[in-house]
Amino acid sequence: MKTFEDYLRETCFAINPTILDDDMPDFFDDWLGELNGEEYMKWAELFGREMYLKGKEDMLENTK
Repeated sequence: MKTFEDYLRETCFAINPTILDDDMPDFFDDWLGELNGEEYMKWAELFGREMYLKGKEDMLENTK
């Protein structure tokens, strides 16, 4: 199962696709440091929605 940190990491590099592999850990840490509380809440809500839909999808798959 994907964690919130995994989701943030994927989001960070989807937004910034030109980051080199060697620079990823530092870039991700810096990106997190630049987020304010409102932005964290926005990402958390989107993550929650994604996990909810994934759960619904899994539930439908199990009923087949």
